[in-house]
Amino acid sequence: MDPLDGDPVVLRSTGQRYRETATAIRAAVATLQDIARPGAMVSVAIDRVRTDAAHLADEVHAAESRYGETGEALLDYATALADAQERAVRAIADHDAATADLGAAQRRERTLRAERTTLLASDGEGAGDLTSLDRLLRSAGGDAADADAAAAAARRRYDDAVADRDRAARAAIGRIHDVVEGSDLNDSFWDDVGGVFHDLVDFLADALEAIVDAIVAVLNAIATLIVAVLAVIAAIVLLGLAILAVLVLALVAFAVLVLLVAAVLVVLMVAALVVLGLVVAALVLLAIVVARVLIGLFVFVTGFAWLFAVNLLRGMDPVQALVQAAIPALLTAFPELWAVIALASLQETGTPDFVDAESHRRRRHESLDTLFNDLIAIDDAGHLDPDDDATNHESVVRIIPFVGPDGEIIYRVHIPSTQQWTPGGTSGNDVTSDVVAKMNQAQQTQLEKMVIDAMQRAGIQPGDHVMLAGWSLGGITAGNLAADPAFNSTYQVDAIVVAGSSVDDLDIPHTTRVLDISHTTDPVPRTENPYLPDHSDDPNRYKIDVPVDPSDDLGHNAKKYQETVNSQVTAGGSQAGRDFLADDPGAPGGVQVSDYFGTPAKHDEDGNPIGSTDYAYTRGD
Repeated sequence: MDPLDGDPVVLRSTGQRYRETATAIRAAVATLQDIARPGAMVSVAIDRVRTDAAHLADEVHAAESRYGETGEALLDYATALADAQERAVRAIADHDAATADLGAAQRRERTLRAERTTLLASDGEGAGDLTSLDRLLRSAGGDAADADAAAAAARRRYDDAVADRDRAARAAIGRIHDVVEGSDLNDSFWDDVGGVFHDLVDFLADALEAIVDAIVAVLNAIATLIVAVLAVIAAIVLLGLAILAVLVLALVAFAVLVLLVAAVLVVLMVAALVVLGLVVAALVLLAIVVARVLIGLFVFVTGFAWLFAVNLLRGMDPVQALVQAAIPALLTAFPELWAVIALASLQETGTPDFVDAESHRRRRHESLDTLFNDLIAIDDAGHLDPDDDATNHESVVRIIPFVGPDGEIIYRVHIPSTQQWTPGGTSGNDVTSDVVAKMNQAQQTQLEKMVIDAMQRAGIQPGDHVMLAGWSLGGITAGNLAADPAFNSTYQVDAIVVAGSSVDDLDIPHTTRVLDISHTTDPVPRTENPYLPDHSDDPNRYKIDVPVDPSDDLGHNAKKYQETVNSQVTAGGSQAGRDFLADDPGAPGGVQVSDYFGTPAKHDEDGNPIGSTDYAYTRGD
């Protein structure tokens, strides 16, 4: 029962700034609309100003609802968070007081029972004292029951405060998501397509303009020359120069004129041929591309339908059958995708750049629930710009040390998930790592290299015991490392915990326990490489696949997976979850899964306890 994190003051100030920005936008729109209204002044320039003002007012107005709704959502959440924090603090205080009262009542009850036993051994003497002791025992038992009920009530109030805080957070997130996704500021698909064609038309217009300017310059030169020749001829006639000289000059001028006209005609013909060639080449290229796409679509649809039917007949669930049919059908219909995979693999050959390390204080208790809190936290930590969620700047790996059964230090390693769906970013957990991690497992991704470097910086030595954990790409990366002979021969990988990840195509040693959690509507866990063997039935696999409400990202959501882990594993709702947590007498070194939870134990140079260390990286060459 820890105090709830968060700063309502910062949330309120941020929400107020967003609301003030929305107010300023409304004022600006009103001013622009005043400018756009018809007035006494009439001119082409004034009309243009009014038109531009009206257009700008429409564009600026589209941003007002985004800022206003975001501000209101943050202010509402700040109020709910402050209330939940205050209730949680009161509940914790009441729980601690009730726990202390319970301990005192239990100690008093034990003392009275000992006195009663002594009195009974005195051969029946002191019957009145025995009656008094029984009355005191009943009173002490009642006090203990009351204290236990008070502690339970405080716990329920704390849980209610946490639930209210989470509901308010989800509501604020939903409001902000809806206003951002529904904003008129977002470009549509046709806007993007129109922009491409607009740029192409601009390029052709610029090229034609340059050609026309050159032709006009040549024609001007010809006209100037013709005028000069006529002036010379007229001057010669007027001055009475010799007919022979006039004829010679006339012939020379005519020859030059013929050459210039011929040159102009050649230039015009070349220009026309170049323009015609560009148009023809563009049309031919367009026809080739369209034909290639149509053929590819035909092959894809045919192959996909056949493979989907075969997968269903083989007993796959519909989502798995769909995904496992789509991957080979796409690669068969469009073999150019192998070049994309090769380019992505080339980008993963670099060495990551270490940025910094940050230590955190020790938590009182570690669990599967706090493990998912860590995974969500390191995903968020990579986004350095709070106003740009689409860009992930760094990859953060978190390592937590624990004390093993023989006093040795063992380590739990947390790996981030995909945070950027465009290539060419600065972080290692982007779409490039996704492609290479599944379709070219022989190539070590930069994210995998970041994990190995973080483990070395944390002082993890060859032969040390580790558990790897991650969801989505983090889980795929954990599986790839556990299946890597070089990695699993260097470290003793006791277990991996993955959620929403495809790891059935990985040959992970049987000495490593694999907790594999998936949702039936989530396609990501079904993206195994179709060209590799299936290891889903290996004895070291503990698979949990449960249905969830697919309304949020088809179930591919860290919070939903956290809820599934809590119900299926922590609360014992699944036999596979219970088996995964059960002690194994034959575990290497005697290290059990439960040893990776509890209370972390490591200290800094000043002797202060450390709970975890975050290692931040960017992509390197």
